[in-house]
Amino acid sequence: MESVNSASPARPSGDSAQGRGHPGDAVSGYLLGFILIGMGLTISGPGLSHLRDRMHTDDGGIAWVFVGGSVGYILGSAFAGRGLDHGHGHRRWSIAMFVITGSVVLVSIAPNLPMLVLAFAVMGVASGLSDVSGNTLVMWSRPDGAGRLLNALHLCFAIGAVCAPIFVNRSIHWFDSLWGMVLPIGALAIVSSLLMLRHEAPVRTRLDTLERSNSGGARAMHVGLVAAFFFAYVALETGFAGWIHTYVEQIGFGDATTATAIVTVFWFGFMSGRVAAIWIASFMSPGWMVAASMMVSVGASMLLFAFRGPGAMLWVVTFLFAVSIAPQYASMMAFAESHLALSGKNTSVFIAASGVGGLLMPWTLGQLFDAIGPEALPPVMVVTAVATAAIALAAGRALLRADQRPPVTSMNEPVM
Repeated sequence: MESVNSASPARPSGDSAQGRGHPGDAVSGYLLGFILIGMGLTISGPGLSHLRDRMHTDDGGIAWVFVGGSVGYILGSAFAGRGLDHGHGHRRWSIAMFVITGSVVLVSIAPNLPMLVLAFAVMGVASGLSDVSGNTLVMWSRPDGAGRLLNALHLCFAIGAVCAPIFVNRSIHWFDSLWGMVLPIGALAIVSSLLMLRHEAPVRTRLDTLERSNSGGARAMHVGLVAAFFFAYVALETGFAGWIHTYVEQIGFGDATTATAIVTVFWFGFMSGRVAAIWIASFMSPGWMVAASMMVSVGASMLLFAFRGPGAMLWVVTFLFAVSIAPQYASMMAFAESHLALSGKNTSVFIAASGVGGLLMPWTLGQLFDAIGPEALPPVMVVTAVATAAIALAAGRALLRADQRPPVTSMNEPVM
């Protein structure tokens, strides 16, 4: 954890460093960039059956695309922080978005499974760098409190994720390929880059708060606990989102169109939860939002187990589960920032931990689907939801006990 504790060279605050405009002027570019990330990171779920059949493999074999994407995501996020701390955020993020576009082309033309896994790994590297960049730059562009804007950023991820299964379904129907994803992702990359490159990237703000939190002691432990939450949370999200399409198909609940519709319901619920989170953040602290949504997600996972198998209740549970997990990522990021004054390296640790969760859970579920069948999904979701809630509670209590709070900002004082 040495990289977590090391402080990057001090630079001027975000406002004083801008030669061509306030960093907030680039926020529209950040939001479009997260729509792109949402589309890129979620095409594997609705496209999984198509890719499996094209590669002539089974569920365990095609699960390696999740492994490749997640390994790349971990590597990309791990090396993203230093460039951000030195003010290169806009340039690096723009390059990453064009790499994501190119990797979709590679996914579309990959002739075999190893090449397909490599294409997803390349996409993962660029997505990890983009994810770290977006979260960090938004927090630095709003040093007085980024809670609502973080929720808006992650809403844009959900918008991209809602669009992905629809575009994937139409692309497969029209072209028997994922070529149809290249145009919207490429267009987003161009527009987002143009909006960002017109302005200087914001640099780390609230350095005095960072120094106080370092002097408070045990900072590495606090960052580690928050990273553990992101690991568990992303395992929960990607496990469900990545395999619900296959689950619906294999339990005999309709056809591929029904499965695509349920995936769309999941991401629509996810988007709805993040829309609501923007409004709720105006009167509820990030910590309370994490706690409340975690309780609902545990309940939704138990309903999935209780009503497992085909049936109308699957639609309801999918929507409820999506709404409940939607606010948790941005809210925990805002909660951690309010106590730790995060650097780019800290954010890299969180995003890398997310990547590990996104690696292990989808791959594990692929093996369980092969060994046990689709009935493996509901109990795994219950265990993961309960574990995520327990880790969130431990992280929240540790941060509150640390008494590292900076002066109260425009956000409500966080309570876990």
